Amino acid sequence: MVEFALVAVLLVPMLIGAFVVGMNLIRSIQCNQVCRDLDSMYIHGGDFSTYPLQQEAQRLAQGLNLQIGGSFAGNQQSNAANAGNGLVTVTQIMWIGSTTSANCVAVTAAKCTNANSFVYTQQIQFGNGTLANSSTVTLGQCPAAIMNTSGVVQDYVTNAQAQIAGSAQANLQSLWQVGNGTTTPLTDGQVVYIVETYFQSPDLSVGSLSGNGVFARYFF
Repeated sequence: MVEFALVAVLLVPMLIGAFVVGMNLIRSIQCNQVCRDLDSMYIHGGDFSTYPLQQEAQRLAQGLNLQIGGSFAGNQQSNAANAGNGLVTVTQIMWIGSTTSANCVAVTAAKCTNANSFVYTQQIQFGNGTLANSSTVTLGQCPAAIMNTSGVVQDYVTNAQAQIAGSAQANLQSLWQVGNGTTTPLTDGQVVYIVETYFQSPDLSVGSLSGNGVFARYFF
């Protein structure tokens, strides 16, 4: 019994740790699949500002406790005042070229505030809004004042608030606009569809061992 007790001091934490890591791995796989499916729906015209599409996202995330609250008619850019363990952020961005590009010429070069920048053209968020931070919404929050009820951004070429700010802008330009031999820089007006999903794991916390949650992001 003494030997078992001594061995258990090492083996029990290892067993608990293996359980927590293993369950998080399963959830990570599910989170990735949900994120990819939602982005596929988005690029094919799915409008996640509507309740039926948010219901479909909730069904896809079955077991991950994504909550979307009561039903609503029409469109809602944000339905993130909910409880639960999940947050989904759907974002469409566009590259605005130089002042001689078509987007800038259309508004005149002098008014083309967002030349040579990525801008928000749409953002929709639903789930538990308290989970939103720089790690779970890596593209930042588009100001609600410049979006309509469908999350569509108005005047994204001329309005400085539509420009993606800070490190997110730098990271996107490094990813898409810097010639590195593997990608072709985007041209003026090209659009990227992005879905980010985060699911926390409070039920996988045992003492000092905790499930930190799972995150996925897809670009289409």
